[in-house]
Amino acid sequence: MRNLSLLQRFSCVDLSIPGSPQCLTIRSETGTVLVASELAITEFDPRTEEVYKEVSLTADDYLPEDGSGVVVAIQDLPDQESVCVATASGDVILYNLNTSQLECVGSVESGLTGMTWSPDQELVTLTTGQETIIMMTKDFEPITEVAINQDDFGEDKFITVGWGKKETQFHGSEGKQAAQRKAAEVQPALPWDNRKPRITWRGDGQFFAVSAVCPQTGARKVRIWNRECVLQATSEVVNGLEQPLCWKPSGSLIASTQRHPNKHSVVFMEKNGLLHGDFTLPFGKEQVKVKELLWNSDSTVLAVWMEDLKPRENDHPNTYIQLWTVGNYHWYLKQSSHFGNEALRAPACVCWDPEKPLRLHLLTRGWASYTYDWGWSTQRSHGNDCHDNASVAVIDGDKILVTTFRQCVIPPPMCAFELQLPVPVNLVTFHSQAQRTNELAALTADGHIYVYGQGGGVENGGVLRVPGFKVISTPLVLRKTYRVAIDQEEPLTLRLLLWLSEDLFLAVAHGRHLTRLLKLTPSDSQDPKDTLEIRSDVPVDGFAISLCHGLRNGTVALQLDDGQIRKVQMDSSELSLTEWKDSTGNTINFPRPCVQTALSTLSGEEHLIGLTERSHLYISDSLVASNISSFVVYDDFLLLTTHSHMCHCLNLSTLSIKGILTSHVRKTTPELEIALQKVHELRVNPPSGSNGASAEEALKYLLFLVNVNELYEHSLGTYDFDLVLMVAEKSQKDPKEYLPFLNMLKTLEPNYQRYTIDKHLKRYRKALHHLSKCGEEHFTELLSLVKDQRLYSDALELYPSDSEQYKTLSVAYAEHLVEQQQAEQAGLLLWRCGENARALQAFISCTSWRNTLAVATHIPLPPEQLALLARDLAEKLLEARRHAEAALCLEQYAKDCEEAISALIQGAAWEEALRLIYLYNRQDIIETDLKSALLDAHSNQTSFLESQKTLFIRHKNRLAVVRELKAKARLELFDEDGPDCADAELYSEASSVLTGSHLGSKYSRSNSRISSRSSKNRRKAEGKKHSLKEGSPFEDIALLNALIQIITIVDKMREEVHSLLKALVLFQFDGPASSLQRDYGELLQLMETALPEIWTENLQHGQTPFTGPNSTANSIMASFQQQRPAVPQQEAPTAPKMRNTVKWKLSILK
Repeated sequence: MRNLSLLQRFSCVDLSIPGSPQCLTIRSETGTVLVASELAITEFDPRTEEVYKEVSLTADDYLPEDGSGVVVAIQDLPDQESVCVATASGDVILYNLNTSQLECVGSVESGLTGMTWSPDQELVTLTTGQETIIMMTKDFEPITEVAINQDDFGEDKFITVGWGKKETQFHGSEGKQAAQRKAAEVQPALPWDNRKPRITWRGDGQFFAVSAVCPQTGARKVRIWNRECVLQATSEVVNGLEQPLCWKPSGSLIASTQRHPNKHSVVFMEKNGLLHGDFTLPFGKEQVKVKELLWNSDSTVLAVWMEDLKPRENDHPNTYIQLWTVGNYHWYLKQSSHFGNEALRAPACVCWDPEKPLRLHLLTRGWASYTYDWGWSTQRSHGNDCHDNASVAVIDGDKILVTTFRQCVIPPPMCAFELQLPVPVNLVTFHSQAQRTNELAALTADGHIYVYGQGGGVENGGVLRVPGFKVISTPLVLRKTYRVAIDQEEPLTLRLLLWLSEDLFLAVAHGRHLTRLLKLTPSDSQDPKDTLEIRSDVPVDGFAISLCHGLRNGTVALQLDDGQIRKVQMDSSELSLTEWKDSTGNTINFPRPCVQTALSTLSGEEHLIGLTERSHLYISDSLVASNISSFVVYDDFLLLTTHSHMCHCLNLSTLSIKGILTSHVRKTTPELEIALQKVHELRVNPPSGSNGASAEEALKYLLFLVNVNELYEHSLGTYDFDLVLMVAEKSQKDPKEYLPFLNMLKTLEPNYQRYTIDKHLKRYRKALHHLSKCGEEHFTELLSLVKDQRLYSDALELYPSDSEQYKTLSVAYAEHLVEQQQAEQAGLLLWRCGENARALQAFISCTSWRNTLAVATHIPLPPEQLALLARDLAEKLLEARRHAEAALCLEQYAKDCEEAISALIQGAAWEEALRLIYLYNRQDIIETDLKSALLDAHSNQTSFLESQKTLFIRHKNRLAVVRELKAKARLELFDEDGPDCADAELYSEASSVLTGSHLGSKYSRSNSRISSRSSKNRRKAEGKKHSLKEGSPFEDIALLNALIQIITIVDKMREEVHSLLKALVLFQFDGPASSLQRDYGELLQLMETALPEIWTENLQHGQTPFTGPNSTANSIMASFQQQRPAVPQQEAPTAPKMRNTVKWKLSILK
């Protein structure tokens, strides 16, 4: 159930190489590309664009200078440190890479149509213009020459055992028609076939196959030859057989292509020439022609290189490359690349890397080089709660096959449901937002992103509910299709897609010379086509190969191709990349690049776990295991599978002492002091159990990991001179070297001794603690240490609050807090230290208005300055919608009653506004401002109450429907043998009734343990927001929560409505006041009446079971089930208490 993911892509688009590319080969030792054109042989580095060598093929007349020459093949020969080139004119040329000399080692007068070397490069086969095969040794000594077209079948000719005529033989599934079937008419090769032979070797070099056009029939046949060039078998008649030919390196099958009357297929032949399986290409039967089939070196991926068969007039053909894999006898299309119809962008040469099985090299006609590194990956949902369906998505061309393992286990290629897209899919990512982890997004070959969410009704693409059937796994439905606002003229521009939240994607994109990390969100424009725009674009210093997201903390980690780790910072609107550091500030990187990564929290610190191609498992930069094939992190547990087909479960929080010591020592910056401290703790407090490691054993293990002389330098951090001597004795140091030093330390005052050691080891908090005990004469030294290492809080704890040292440290701390944008706390420190002027500035900067005015009065400021200060504070408070506070500043300190009244009206503080109006005799404001504001407030309140009423009724009605459906489900449950369904957990009590009497104590204990785990999972899910989508497992709980929220909001409006009613009545707005009182009262009454109906289940727990002559077994069981609900279940929230004692109505209104 794996997919192919693009890890990285190298591109060289500015190559300056003569001629046009005709064929290429890869130097396995250096990874460079050797390419032959009609003019020269050139070697270049596909990562750096650097051209290393270039030799002309026209200078010595191997090829004509007019550019009409053709190179039919090129092959790197590492053992000979040379490159072999074959030309259509018949020359075999050897190019020495050390001397840059060309040598013609042979020539064929009839010309050459192909050259292929055996996998061990001991033999070379040439096909000539006379339709013959020439076999030579690696030293170009001829072995034999035979005709390609042979009349004989070969040594593996089938033997007839004499079972009678064909008409009387058994014909299996073909039926009787096969007995009367006449020999099919042999059809000639297709018109576009270049009619040239093709050669391919088996991976072990024992056989090779040749596809050639038969001169008698004009059709293609495949013949298999052994290593001695003896014909072994000839293929059966295959009409429509085309020219591509590639033998699977593992040796089982030979791949070619066949055009049927109704389809176009890739077909496979066995070594005996018989067909054995096929798969259909996703194109029309006359749409494309296959130029090449290419197996990768480990036989896991088949590349199909195609181009349009009939391009439009005056147009160039479109070119495609597809990557196919097979599993359970099903062929999956995993990657599709469309290169368009621009001539210079079309691939001229394509090949797999000989050393790295999943690296594909491509060179276009316009001399653009692309190197693609693929990796196997499993796309799964990452949720850890009960809402996650444990979904796995498998890419299969234009389909995504999804299996929800929480509900069902289905062997591939079958699945729970399929998602059909209009174009092939290249990448799938699941949503990373909690409780929505089942949703997925797909990146297609045309660069669009399709977003799929939980299903709705039938009209929205949901599943039709059929009576008597239960939907176990509900398919996802298409929600949105996004176009990405980025240049995607080159295929596979986007990769490593993460879907972090509803409208937020992260992706890695390829530029011309660098990799970029993109933050994508929907466009703000009213474009009818949804578009994802780049909101932040960060260049990556290197080649990014993985993105990893931690669902628990929301952390995103990016890994480079050399194992370096970067943390993606998304605190602001712009992305940024920082080095990954541990809690001590050390930079953490993987020693080797990892193909699988995950984030986990150990002891409160987040760590990155990675698995390399060589099966080494790392936690941060520490190697913890080898021979690992896969891993997964779940809570505090690490599950590992090994190549020995074992599964291990490790508790990450209870690592052994050796693991702890290893993790400290193997860090990029070894933490030897901490490791030694662990040994010291074992020495002071030896383990009580017999299985614990002693200090001596721990020290021996530590010495196994660390050079003893290096360990000695850090042993002082334990202050344990006996331990220091233990380490020193195991070194080769002369006692005269270390004993004087230790004796000198022993002469120091104990506190200053420890301070000296801790400062030397950069353990500054401990150093501060010891230095504070050394007397006042060392305070200046202490203050410098505090400022340098920012240990202000630690230092304040060491001195009495009334001491001079405490005051000095407080002032220094305040200065630091101002720099850190924590001005209010700085102001408090400065004020209590008597620094009133500086405290005033600190409070002003953070709008701490009460403290500001208190300090200003305390100083005191002149009245004019105080008034000006109050106005500035009021302006900031109004911006923060703190109207009453702003009014107080304006009235009491700025002495501006009009502005104070305006602030109160703006904040709907009607009574306080009236008080100031009459206090300052400003009744004119009533007509100019107050009355209009009252009517606006009435309008807004009326609209809000109407919206809340509509929403309340909708949720209440839906809750009734959901409860009815669940009641039916409980009744239907007992018509079955047991609750064997995805929702069985909801009916655990019924399950226990059905099975409890048949289970022994052994199984009962086991079931209790499982039930306990389920209870833990449910408790973890409590308090989380549930989905209101129809059909979600806990939709009724979500509806109850929504109703509680509406009731609470409306109930809290009593005081606000009461205040508005009084103001309306005062100014004779009786009509609006009456309508508002009536609407609000009706809504409160509606909610009060609905409470018993909504929370009716809570009132039915005391009912007796429904029994009697009219009852059935099902109804009795259901009534018992209602009387004793399954425990533990998802607990329903309790009914809210409405504040009916709060008097808000006005009796003077009708």
